[in-house]
Amino acid sequence: MTQWWQGLALGALQGLTEFLPVSSSGHLVLAQSLLPGFSQPGVLFDVALHLATALAVVVYFKQDLIGLLKRKAENEAVGTMVENAELERINWKLVWMMILALIPTGIIGFLLKDLAQAQFENPFGVGLFLILTGAILFSADLAARKKPAWLQAQDPGIWQSLVIGAAQGLAVFPGLSRSGATISAGIFSKVRGDYSARFSFLLSVPAVLGVSLVSLLEEREALWQFQRGEILAYLLGMAGAFIIGYWSIRLVLAMVRRIRLSWFGGYCVVVGVITVLIWNLKM
Repeated sequence: MTQWWQGLALGALQGLTEFLPVSSSGHLVLAQSLLPGFSQPGVLFDVALHLATALAVVVYFKQDLIGLLKRKAENEAVGTMVENAELERINWKLVWMMILALIPTGIIGFLLKDLAQAQFENPFGVGLFLILTGAILFSADLAARKKPAWLQAQDPGIWQSLVIGAAQGLAVFPGLSRSGATISAGIFSKVRGDYSARFSFLLSVPAVLGVSLVSLLEEREALWQFQRGEILAYLLGMAGAFIIGYWSIRLVLAMVRRIRLSWFGGYCVVVGVITVLIWNLKM
């Protein structure tokens, strides 16, 4: 039975960690293993929280999503911005690159689904993947610092979208950060950090919706186990995930402009090492 305070705490944790490159699913696995008496039918509660943070992305990037991702194309004259020369155009390239990126995401996610699902009950494995996330973030930060002029691309191209989509597919494992993997993949493929993060967040919406739908279809019997007394816990959890997730997006976008992924890399390594040591002793 999920208590209301457990729902609120886990929702806040989901909102804080979904967009920070530290793996929300990994943190949920660890937190749920520590909460006394926590239970959920299948992965219904986790799906509810991920849907709430996906909604936060939709609200935050509503101007990008309205009208098939319209954006302003800015013209420059003699090196200065001409304010009244801004033209709106549909960014069809970004639309098609998102569709292209979802292809490796879906294929890899499908192939690794069963293996990844088993890790949701394995905190030791989560710890190892957190350490791997830390190593990826350190590497991306180092690459960006050593070659800042290297990061020229804004919207990803074909091969960059495939790389980012593949990284998102691999991030089905709890502890391997989806946002950390996709932002880092973008940086490794020469996409500026802030544009890589924007693409990563927009790409998360169809990915999360797809995974959530598949999870609900596969575990539809678990829906019958839902208890009406848990509605408050679910609502509080989703509200906390949405509100904190919205502000976490702002934090990440500000962070990647300064290229400080190593801060989160260090955090992931520390939490991962502690988790591995604790569960190794329990085993």
